[in-house]
Amino acid sequence: MQSDQAQAEEDSAHVERVLLHRAIASSQNGITIGRVSNGQFPLIYANRAFYHLTGYGPAEVIGNDCRFLQGRLTRQPGLETLRAALAQTREATVLLRNFRKDGTEFWNELTVSPVLGDNGVLTHYVGIQHDVTERENNAQAVRALNQSLARQAEELALANESLRSFSSSASHDLRAPLSSIKGFCAALKKSADMPQGGRSAHYLGRIESNAERMGQLIEALLKLAQSNTGALQVVECNLSAMAREVVDGFKRASPELAATVHIEPGLTALGDASLLYSVLQNLLGNALKYSSKTPDATVHFGREVSSAGQARFFVRDNGEGFDMKAAAKLFGAFERFHSESDFPGTGLGLATVRRIVMRHGGAVTAESAPGEGAVFYFTLETPPAS
Repeated sequence: MQSDQAQAEEDSAHVERVLLHRAIASSQNGITIGRVSNGQFPLIYANRAFYHLTGYGPAEVIGNDCRFLQGRLTRQPGLETLRAALAQTREATVLLRNFRKDGTEFWNELTVSPVLGDNGVLTHYVGIQHDVTERENNAQAVRALNQSLARQAEELALANESLRSFSSSASHDLRAPLSSIKGFCAALKKSADMPQGGRSAHYLGRIESNAERMGQLIEALLKLAQSNTGALQVVECNLSAMAREVVDGFKRASPELAATVHIEPGLTALGDASLLYSVLQNLLGNALKYSSKTPDATVHFGREVSSAGQARFFVRDNGEGFDMKAAAKLFGAFERFHSESDFPGTGLGLATVRRIVMRHGGAVTAESAPGEGAVFYFTLETPPAS
């Protein structure tokens, strides 16, 4: 008869085997045990999770090699890795494309561990199956997105190169003929005896006027192109000081501008100084221009909190205004709401403003009504409060 101690040890070993079997059976990962026999690897055990994962039943699994899960994909690199690992009696983890019984495909992260006999010879192996389909699909989606972003970056680089080429061409190839036209007009005025108010003087004046307008368009197009290229040199910008400089410049160039301009002090933002200066130049220039025919014209540059709680800068005037029905076209290139004869301009200023503000991660909106002035709002990142 066995001693009490031997019986206790046997009972303990039995309990451990039962617990081990239950642990394997209740695992959320598929677990299989296979036997190594003359180059074949038939399965002798599979837990419930494996059957649930694959859709097969015990009669279709036990005695078969796991290779039936790969279907037609019998040349996957992971399979060769597994064979080599078992031959060298070492553990390996591979990623395989498997098929369930109903034909649906899933990604299986399989870890195979060799089991050696007392003589050190490989007799069995344990396989742990982990369904990583969602992870792999997400990874493929990320890779596809990265490839798409890379293509878009290449296209953007080509577009920026085209813009730089245009800027270079506009800087020289377009300006040179205009300079020549202006020069010959000036020479013709000096050399030709043209009666003041005569037809020839009128034609010459028209040529000079259109050459000047073409020069303004070229400058505006250059600013529009430059607003979308080059790295942003982000610094803390004193917008109040910039606005004062802009307004002073307009009033020096056009002393007839009589608008009262109020600029709130201490307005700052983070951004590229030269580009933000262009934003203020366009918005304040428009405000002064479109209020120039209004008695007691006023222009206000400030900052406020919107109804949604967002801080935003604004340029407000009490000038001509515009119909908000056409606001969708407001920030398009060459879009104009007033005639050239009433308010000269290139139609590119607001398009430039929008591009610059968007490059800084902000947005531009407008509110107006005919004869009631206009207000343009724009958002920019501001320095943290001290």
